Amino acid sequence: MAQRIKPQAKAFLVIIGILIVVFGFRAAMQHGLIPTPGILKSVVASKVNLPKQEDAKVQGVAPLPYPSSSPAHVSANALNIEEWEWDAQNDEHLANGGPDTTKGSLMEKYGVNLHIARQDSNDQMKKDLLSCAKQLHDGDQTCSSGAEGILVMGDSGGQWLADLNPQLAKLGMKLKIVGATGRSNGEDALLGPAEWKDNPRLMLGKTIVGVIRDGDWNIALAFEGFNNLKNNPDLTTYDPDAVNWISAPDDDYIKAVTEVYNQHKCESRKEVKDGHLDGKTVQVCPDGVVTWTPGDEQAVHGVPGTAKIISSKEYSAQMPDVLLILDKFANNNRDEIAGFWAATWTAADQIKAYDAALMKACEISAKIYNDQDANYWFNYSKGIRDKATGQPLGGSAVFNLQDNLQYFGLAEGYQNNMKATYETFARIDMEQYPSLFDPKKNPIPTYMEAVDTSYIRAAQDLLTNAGSQSAPAETVDYTSEVQTGSQVSKAALYISFATGSAQLTPEGQEQLKQLAENLGIAKSLALQLDGYTDNTGSDTVNIPLSHARAEAVKAYLQQVAPRDFPNSRFKSVEGHGSQNPIVPNDTPADKQKNRRVEIIQIGDNN
Repeated sequence: MAQRIKPQAKAFLVIIGILIVVFGFRAAMQHGLIPTPGILKSVVASKVNLPKQEDAKVQGVAPLPYPSSSPAHVSANALNIEEWEWDAQNDEHLANGGPDTTKGSLMEKYGVNLHIARQDSNDQMKKDLLSCAKQLHDGDQTCSSGAEGILVMGDSGGQWLADLNPQLAKLGMKLKIVGATGRSNGEDALLGPAEWKDNPRLMLGKTIVGVIRDGDWNIALAFEGFNNLKNNPDLTTYDPDAVNWISAPDDDYIKAVTEVYNQHKCESRKEVKDGHLDGKTVQVCPDGVVTWTPGDEQAVHGVPGTAKIISSKEYSAQMPDVLLILDKFANNNRDEIAGFWAATWTAADQIKAYDAALMKACEISAKIYNDQDANYWFNYSKGIRDKATGQPLGGSAVFNLQDNLQYFGLAEGYQNNMKATYETFARIDMEQYPSLFDPKKNPIPTYMEAVDTSYIRAAQDLLTNAGSQSAPAETVDYTSEVQTGSQVSKAALYISFATGSAQLTPEGQEQLKQLAENLGIAKSLALQLDGYTDNTGSDTVNIPLSHARAEAVKAYLQQVAPRDFPNSRFKSVEGHGSQNPIVPNDTPADKQKNRRVEIIQIGDNN
């Protein structure tokens, strides 16, 4: 039988064991056999993935780390946004890190839980907005299907609201425009025979294919208006004295090129003259197309001789990429919407300052779109010169806070170009399609009803409180336009002046108000103003008078928006008296036509 150990001896052995363990661990730590608590092991630091400061193109914008690809967990309500493929959204993509908000992203920093989905179908976008609105109406805080917002062309914003707001009103809500991620800068365009560029009147009697009442259609309509060309909105007739249209299959801007323009697909139509059928039936074939990247590339390669006639590069204020959002969601999640803009515009500053940030954004865009690769979106974001045809292709730009303040007329010295764009193309829609946009049955909402800039101001406060250094807004250098640019459009403006003077009448002021808005849309074009009189009196009087009236037009534009109409934008302002009459001075009506100021827009659009 084993002898039992006495309690005193057992206690002694326990103490000895503890001492052995303690001193053993200490010796092991001293010899590096186990880590010492509180002492961190030396390791190679992870490389921080961010742009290089020395590569900055904009001073004062410090480089920020790129977002990771790991999912973030943000407690805010999910914000679901649908969008087309468009480089003007690169800042939103960089800010989010992917289709869903990622760790280390700017969206995570500002408390935004964002899901981005590519959606090419306008009809599906509308269905998804209505589906989401129904869920919000029924008490959900966010949507399990559909979308709370969409990113689309701002110049067609009035159509979206006119179409959807009556249906949304039944659910107690409406769509609002609340800010812009960027703009098109050349990729949206009218393309056709190169001679149209030198002589726009050659477009009369020709036919263009495109998505009707879409932003690219708007580019062509603006070009027609600036050049006093008639437009035939009837898709079932042909007018030899107007510009005619073929609707793109499925309202698809790519099919406009691949299935109609490149295939030279024709159709039979009845001919009209002065709005009346003349008994003739003619074959109508596509002579031009309106589209955007990659449609522009496919058009110039598919039809030899195709050239860009006019684009969003010249009409640089026409096509912002705006967020249309359900007001119920936006009002209930104001901090998140402000954070969305603060994150997006901070990312825009990075893209403006660093090409490496743009490349990272394009890498994320390729994943969101599941199309092409980073190099493709990077090149077409900047715009390229096609090697085969020499034509300029692509081109988009991102907007930061300062761009938004200027564009929405919230910065001193700038007119509200969002308002000018919205109202100008709403007016065109109503003129061309009065039955679709009946002021009594289906009105396009007013600008004040359509736009809410409070979220821009809220984001401004967030960025100011964070000490964020915003890049300057983009500016236009008119040097090349003034020195080497060619005429883009020429239109006679009949402005009402007091008899024998350069004093504007109230009617004349209203005419110039609309002119300022139109010229604000074509923000990248320089201007030439030429004043003329009829042949009453001598040129001793008429030349100074016509010059004074041209100067009055310039003075009015600069009074309305001095920063949109700097002196550098005007190539010349001249008076020519009774020279170059456009009609004989035989009747009072014809004399009135000769009393005019001609507005010539000049661009370096080659």
